[in-house]
Amino acid sequence: MSKLKTVLQQPGVVAATHSGTFHADDVLAAAAMRLANPSVTILRSRDADRLNAADILFDVGRVFNPATCRFDHHQLEYSEARENGIPYSSFGLVWRELGDILCDSPAAASRVDVSLVQGVDAVDCGVTISKEPVSVKLMSISAVLGSFNNGWQDVTPPEAMNDAFEQAVGVAKAVLQNSIREANGFEKAKAVVEQGEILESGRLLLLEHGVPWKETVLEARKYDQLLYVIFPDAQNKWHVSCVPDKAGGYTNRKSLPLAWAGLDGEELDKVTGIKGCVFCHRARFVGGHTTKDGAIAMVRLALQA
Repeated sequence: MSKLKTVLQQPGVVAATHSGTFHADDVLAAAAMRLANPSVTILRSRDADRLNAADILFDVGRVFNPATCRFDHHQLEYSEARENGIPYSSFGLVWRELGDILCDSPAAASRVDVSLVQGVDAVDCGVTISKEPVSVKLMSISAVLGSFNNGWQDVTPPEAMNDAFEQAVGVAKAVLQNSIREANGFEKAKAVVEQGEILESGRLLLLEHGVPWKETVLEARKYDQLLYVIFPDAQNKWHVSCVPDKAGGYTNRKSLPLAWAGLDGEELDKVTGIKGCVFCHRARFVGGHTTKDGAIAMVRLALQA
């Protein structure tokens, strides 16, 4: 067990960071520690004696030493970075210590690192990940959390910054909890997908639960011939989904028949000859039926088209 995990289990533990303007990395690092120990005290200060007396020091102090729970990344000699070149900010350093105990598995912790932590670390360390369109500025989680700081036009007492920081930590905690829940769900979904029944000579995958399936399907060679996936939704209707040709892509290995496009209910029943059809999206990447057997019949018809 890492020293940070051990220290966070102690009563009355104090984690300190800098006062003044805050950024997403120190806010989310504090949120991660609050998830590990809701009673941890977060001290914000510029007083060296108060900072050095803390059990944990993050994003300040110019020392990185996990053995003494010091997690700063501003010193010249600092060189902690991932294999892809993205450095660790204070959030990344704390997440590297706590991620596996906050998630159900190391794989889920790694997924959170990719989906949330690395982006925050990159912004804080000045690493450009992607270029935005000139006419559109996407609001990142770093921008959202940074917006809790006072603006130049705001006239507020210094102590108000601590209140703003706590507000930001509350939002960050919710975002982090959602990211953890989603990552755990994705990892558990893999097992559900792998237990699914493969029909129609490898071209149809039947799932008994509606779970995220695309990543698992597109990464595994055993699904190379797969064209359609059937699964139930929350209303007990059965979706017929086309397998995309690549992750994040909008073209399919085989779309649903053109004659079905944009039809629903009885109109779709007439075209397919199958009663109980619900709909077919006009882009032909998904359709639906009221029953599992009906959804399978739709797939078999689509395979012949």
